[in-house]
Amino acid sequence: MTRSTTIRQLGRVIAILSVLVAGVAHAAAPSERATLIALSDAWIEAEVGHDRVALERILDERFLATLASGKTLDRTAYIDWIAKMTLDPFKVLNEVVNIYGDTAVVISTTTDHETKFTWIAVKRNSRWRVISETFSEVTGQK
Repeated sequence: MTRSTTIRQLGRVIAILSVLVAGVAHAAAPSERATLIALSDAWIEAEVGHDRVALERILDERFLATLASGKTLDRTAYIDWIAKMTLDPFKVLNEVVNIYGDTAVVISTTTDHETKFTWIAVKRNSRWRVISETFSEVTGQK
């Protein structure tokens, strides 16, 4: 076997392995997406129920929320803000769930299409935690 034949065969093996690895990575994405949607649901439940312990578990210590007014709150101020509100149970439409390794960007809209949430989560020690959220008021055509 010549050297060029060996190199071509090695190239084919590498190409096949690349396809297999890409297939495994793609197959893992739906479970991660489901995990992030479950996190979103748990977050809403914790907010509606004023569950500080659950919110502290979901929100990273460095969490920052930017309200539609432009005001930014750290984790403690955000939890205090939520605790003062009366929130009826609500659902969101998860329009985008993009995962980039250990970072995820999720864009959701309330089912009444009045508020949009863009949040970022990071995965550390096999657990997703939210590090940022931005609220946007939906105006104009819905």
